[in-house]
Amino acid sequence: MMADQISPRGWRMTNRVLRLLVLGLVVLTLGTVAFGQQLGTQAKPIYMLFPPSTNTAVIQPAAEAICAYIFQETGLYVVPRVAADGAALIEAFRTAEGDVLGIPTTTQYVQITAQTNGGAYCVMGAIRSGYNYYYASIYALREKGYTSVQDLNGKTWIYSEVSSGSGYKYPKAYFQSKGVVWGGVVESGGHPASMIALLQGQGDFCTGYGSPPLSPDCLKSQGIRWEYGDDPDLMVWDRFNNQLVREELRWPCLDLRDAVRESYPDVFEKVGIVDVVGPMPNDCLAFVKDFPVDLRDKIVTALQKHISTPEGLAIWNQKQFYQWSGMAPITDADYDLVRLAMGYPIPAR
Repeated sequence: MMADQISPRGWRMTNRVLRLLVLGLVVLTLGTVAFGQQLGTQAKPIYMLFPPSTNTAVIQPAAEAICAYIFQETGLYVVPRVAADGAALIEAFRTAEGDVLGIPTTTQYVQITAQTNGGAYCVMGAIRSGYNYYYASIYALREKGYTSVQDLNGKTWIYSEVSSGSGYKYPKAYFQSKGVVWGGVVESGGHPASMIALLQGQGDFCTGYGSPPLSPDCLKSQGIRWEYGDDPDLMVWDRFNNQLVREELRWPCLDLRDAVRESYPDVFEKVGIVDVVGPMPNDCLAFVKDFPVDLRDKIVTALQKHISTPEGLAIWNQKQFYQWSGMAPITDADYDLVRLAMGYPIPAR
């Protein structure tokens, strides 16, 4: 039968079939789109991992605020997870199924990439007070009179945990390279706890993260600031007079001593720095390898915006959070020196 011979009833049936076919295609298309965008919904959330390197009571609400901001900016449902310890964070990355990002420490990032055979990658690196690197410091009571790492032979070492880079791994490699053999050890469980243990006399020296003394704005604007290799107590401790630099001339310093200053206001007067180990790139924002690129880009943009706001900076830069004052692009190759220090091979690229 020719098209102009189809009865009115036939036209109705044909139109109905066509409508059903079109509707089916629309449903199929919408279903495909919904399936593709399923990650980031409440039914299938994204997980953001936070290391427990400072105060967990502060990290948890800060992590929740960060994830809430991501949702506000992107509509992506992100669940914060504060890892029980460094090993748990690494394991979470290792077993992830394309749904995990986090801010591992430098050591944790290197361990993650090694244990997943390149199954994770960094995108942004932390900036702290204008620096994109950090170092480990070796702290001791000034009254001990230690002037070099050789003075630490046979002494009791306080560190946070064996998975910590600045707390244990980097100093250990440094001590071994210098022929230093420590005596007893005290594992404190956290960086601030190590400093407290030192102040309480539980050991002879402790190790943990360091931070440069901060030059005032009038000098910083002229490009004058502390750089790696300078005296780590520059403009903090007057070595000639064996006392703190006068307060009006003193440069602030946000190293491990500052983390306990509220409880121990004389910590800078009592504790000095024997030596430093580094420099190492800062912590990073990392994603598992198969994380969707479009979602990754949305999250990175949201986090960059967040830390640039006064409210966001107040969260990221908390003394007992991670003290990020900004973030900037970083590559996996920036961590190769850390890999060498930790005995890991440099991956093929």
